Amino acid sequence: MPAFEAGRSLRLGEHVMLGGTPAAHHIADVLRARHGERIVLFHAGELYDAVVEDASRSGLAVSVEGVRQSPFSLHPVILLQAIIRPALLDDVVHVCAPLGVHRFVLYAAERSQPWNVAGRLERLGQVALSSAEQAETGDVPTVELATGLQDGLSCVGPVDSLIMMSPRAASTMMGLARDGTYALDGSVAVAVGPEGGFSGPEEALLIERGALAVRLSTGILRSELAGFATMLMVRELQATA
Repeated sequence: MPAFEAGRSLRLGEHVMLGGTPAAHHIADVLRARHGERIVLFHAGELYDAVVEDASRSGLAVSVEGVRQSPFSLHPVILLQAIIRPALLDDVVHVCAPLGVHRFVLYAAERSQPWNVAGRLERLGQVALSSAEQAETGDVPTVELATGLQDGLSCVGPVDSLIMMSPRAASTMMGLARDGTYALDGSVAVAVGPEGGFSGPEEALLIERGALAVRLSTGILRSELAGFATMLMVRELQATA
């Protein structure tokens, strides 16, 4: 059974009435959870192990029997993703949210096509919610829109590590991690360019902001795949550090 966004922080031992929320409807009417069944709720990086006390038309009543921290909360990651075809952005959010991406910052790169993404943010937010629930990440990532790379970096703010994905980079991420050159402690932001890659000025801006250029050993991936492959490697390296 997937986890569900509780809408607020909960306490150990708390009895909660979820009311007529979408989560309550799904648990009671779709999954048909009944008295005594165990479910997982989450909010803002915490997971709550709960037991259903009552499921009726008036709502869903549960009691919180355990509180645990999300495994991703200590190492928040941000995906700074260039705007690509809107349907492909759905795929980016869908596959990256389960890896515990905390924020998606979408920006119009110099080589991005003029896609209209502003009207799609609500849909992308719903994709993020659904994916986070299925994966029990403990948090629903936000999806934000920036006007360009510089604005996107401002939205990202200060992070412990900034990674720029470039097929022309001299080193692979795995190679740097193996050599001890690169540690992924703390917060991480990954910058991914559009189809066609970053422009020269964009690469210079990223390097000026302290980005480390790395490549994957798998060759050149499409933009909608590069973020997922990189985030998966980041999480694996963090887990083995």
